[in-house]
Amino acid sequence: MAASDEPARPATEHRGWVSTRPFQLFLGLLTLTLVAAATAAPVVLVVIGSLQANLWHAVFIDSAINRAAIAYSFLLALRAPFAAIIGFLIAWLLIRVRIPGSRFIEFALWTTFFVPVLPVTLSWILLLSPTYGLLNQLAKTLPFVTSAPFNIYSVAGILWVQVLSSSIPVMVVVLAPAIRQLDSSFEEVARMCGAKPFTVFRLVTLPILAPAILTGALAGFIKSLETFEVERLLGQPVNIWVYSTRIYDLVSLEPPNFQAAMSLSTFIMFFLMLIAVAYQRISIRFDYATILGRGASSQPLRLGRSRYFISAALFLLVAVSLAFPLFMLAVGSCMKLFGFFTIPSPLSLGHWAEVLNDPLFAKALRNSLIVATGAGIGGVLIYAGIAQIVLRSSLPGRRIIDLLAWLPWSIPGILLGISMLWIILTVPALSAIFYGSLLSLILIIVIAQMPIGVHMIKTSIGQISRELEQSARVCGAGSFTTFVRIVLPLIRPMLVSIFVIVFISALRDISTIIFLASGDSQTLSLLMMQFALSSNLEGAAVIGVITTSIIVAVAFVARHFGLQVFGQR
Repeated sequence: MAASDEPARPATEHRGWVSTRPFQLFLGLLTLTLVAAATAAPVVLVVIGSLQANLWHAVFIDSAINRAAIAYSFLLALRAPFAAIIGFLIAWLLIRVRIPGSRFIEFALWTTFFVPVLPVTLSWILLLSPTYGLLNQLAKTLPFVTSAPFNIYSVAGILWVQVLSSSIPVMVVVLAPAIRQLDSSFEEVARMCGAKPFTVFRLVTLPILAPAILTGALAGFIKSLETFEVERLLGQPVNIWVYSTRIYDLVSLEPPNFQAAMSLSTFIMFFLMLIAVAYQRISIRFDYATILGRGASSQPLRLGRSRYFISAALFLLVAVSLAFPLFMLAVGSCMKLFGFFTIPSPLSLGHWAEVLNDPLFAKALRNSLIVATGAGIGGVLIYAGIAQIVLRSSLPGRRIIDLLAWLPWSIPGILLGISMLWIILTVPALSAIFYGSLLSLILIIVIAQMPIGVHMIKTSIGQISRELEQSARVCGAGSFTTFVRIVLPLIRPMLVSIFVIVFISALRDISTIIFLASGDSQTLSLLMMQFALSSNLEGAAVIGVITTSIIVAVAFVARHFGLQVFGQR
């Protein structure tokens, strides 16, 4: 091979994106500044804003409502660890045990994960309302039943809706990849030594997967604190406030009470940080390697006739959490009066005509599609750039960038929204551009989904051999050209998956964008929430059917083309 007259390139170019040290420093500082401004600045401003008020008095002494809201928030958030355990058991049964219909059940739980929770809540109101709920009306026909046995407007009702429609499906989706990666030879060795299946599950499977279960429980606990629509719709009639709904009330006052809202937010953030630190210390004790160099075995267990009972129980879960609520939602959208089944000719398409002919609906549909598409495209590009910098560059501060990219995962969505609103209102230049605009909604969605987007793309890029990129640079391609021509095409399926996740999240999101939207930038989810809170449950059900249909259609198309969501770690 002939020697080249071209001088050798610096080693830094083979390790990173750029070759000159000054440009590396500039690009690293620029990226660090932008990511910090998007993720850390909102948190810092909330803390600073809370310092203008007496935190202890604002939260614990001056307001009994605030104390009750905090108590209800943590009470309802306790569903997360229980949901993590149940979700883990379901995912383990679907993946490690050969049961009939496991693939369909898993896909149905995926669909439940994508379906917005507010339309499902409307369905359960139709079924469990103490005044006109269908199940309550049927129960009253039984002997010795004189009053409604079920009440959706209660703590139990909120837990029922959240656990079935959100908590358990999310845990199944999050924990399934960790179970798939577990080499079944660990369990096979234990069984060969005479251990019974339950002993193997308790002493081998659970300890190895403890970090994944703990992560799922922690993430579920944090995300349960940001839920808004269910608690607002079911809790307001019976004076049940939680952290998110209380902040919404404080900011909605005339004039807004930002200081009290910031104080309440700071208290919650401080508590979440303590949980995160405790998790880091505990997870170190449960660090096991589950993928061995010789190749993993994933032979499913074979059960006897009990597999049919397990399958029937899981199909029942799918029916209760997905099929039945969606059916009742469609019925509710076609009722003259929501919940009144006994009036003459109770079904009508009049509300469909009203909603479809309403200019607010057309504007909200257009805004939703713009926000979802813009956040999906923008998020994919931003997440891919951050992931490439963190994994493939030698830029200074890349480890801090990686840490900051995870920060939105530990912040409830409603806190991100109020933080962004605070920044926009306090900076005149930003207020002129972002206040009440669709651009602010796109930006906050991109920030909120940054942790999962960056993490999944990092996983995909990490599977690409560095030799491919080094070969491109040896052939004269620059770092940017290598990224565009080599890396992005190889991770295209993951990019499509990230786009779908962000697109669906933007369509269904309420708590993150509720403070930033205006009348001109209202989305379908916010319009549905407005209808539901104004007692127009029929119109809300119509919008719920439309929104759910769009989301399910997108999920089906993405699944057909090989959606790679949570499929790897």
